[in-house]
Amino acid sequence: MVRMEGMTETPAPAAEEKAKSPTSLWAELGPTVAFILTYTLMGRFLPEGEGAFSSDKAIFWATGALMASTAYVIAYKLMKKERIPPMLILTGSVVGFFGVLTIALQQEAFAYIKPTIINSLFAIILLGGLAFGRNFWKMMLEHAFQLPDHAWNVLTFRWGLFFVFLALLNEFLWRYFCPLPESPLTLLGLHLVPSEPYSLFGIEMGSRDMEHVWAWMKLGNFFIVTAFMVANLPFTMKHWEGSDLPKASD
Repeated sequence: MVRMEGMTETPAPAAEEKAKSPTSLWAELGPTVAFILTYTLMGRFLPEGEGAFSSDKAIFWATGALMASTAYVIAYKLMKKERIPPMLILTGSVVGFFGVLTIALQQEAFAYIKPTIINSLFAIILLGGLAFGRNFWKMMLEHAFQLPDHAWNVLTFRWGLFFVFLALLNEFLWRYFCPLPESPLTLLGLHLVPSEPYSLFGIEMGSRDMEHVWAWMKLGNFFIVTAFMVANLPFTMKHWEGSDLPKASD
């Protein structure tokens, strides 16, 4: 069976920033499109089997395409002397690290948990920063527009909770729909993934082989993030000190 990677890595949110150019939009969607195209082509046209050039290995080739395209986006911005968002750097680092583990160890489960790790890190940075009086959301986005501190705090708290939601969503989807590895998966001494089906709050996990349901959330996640950005626009526009647009209610 063809195995496919999971939810898309959360694009660096910029709904509150200025309108994106087509180039910027494709820079965010490009790695996801590269992954899906590579997976689809290799899964459809290569024969089944255990060899490197088989449909069963499509996820590993697609992971490599994701890593290469993410690196290309960062390199392109460097060559153009464009600002590289900190979240893109963090995402690229995690994509690279877990991508290497996925391919080198031939273990799909590392691909499954990668979106959880990325979104959890974002949540920890944002919510942890607020707890210690540091607003990292403001530090990343204040170059684009001006908001009062209380508005920054509200947006940071919302996005922090949203990243918690994305991490939990990914965990539920892959554990519910994806088959478990043949042996338990551990990393740095931590037991991450069991090898036997189990029950969680009365729901049986790990007994299904429906990766496609979970995998297409890699693209679907982009639209979930976009919808959340749009939902926060009224609040942002109400408090945007440099905006000439009519103020909206919360």
